[in-house]
Amino acid sequence: MKKLSYPNGYVVILNDETPIVVTGRCYINGELSPQNEISLNLGWSDNFARDIIFGKKNTFSCDLKLGEKHGFFKLFDLNDTSICHVPSEECRWKIQEDGLCMFSAGVCKMFKWDTTLSTRHIASESIRYNIANEPTKYNVSDKLKSDEHIIWKKTL
Repeated sequence: MKKLSYPNGYVVILNDETPIVVTGRCYINGELSPQNEISLNLGWSDNFARDIIFGKKNTFSCDLKLGEKHGFFKLFDLNDTSICHVPSEECRWKIQEDGLCMFSAGVCKMFKWDTTLSTRHIASESIRYNIANEPTKYNVSDKLKSDEHIIWKKTL
């Protein structure tokens, strides 16, 4: 398979390896992407090539759903060495039943789905961005005010 390159930016590739349709929305630098809605079937992929913009966060993240499973995943962050962060290198993510696999140098690093989130969650992207992919779990508070915001409660 030929690697994609983007000399002035980054490329994020999402591959669906599940028999269930994956849906979601993606964000660039914390704002909803022009290609905001995605829908992937088994074997389908979607490629996102973006410029590195000086003075911006240079992040790419997606709020994804696989059946009853949900997750908000940072897929590229220029300042986070724990995930894809190197400009001009292909960043490949495989969507699997257990979560998203960041495939790099022949190794899969798994980021699990967050099955504790309700489908009613509508927290802002900035709130979700701050908790995504951390090793601790977060639960939605039982008290939602008019479904406008979510109050996150950290659990061990």
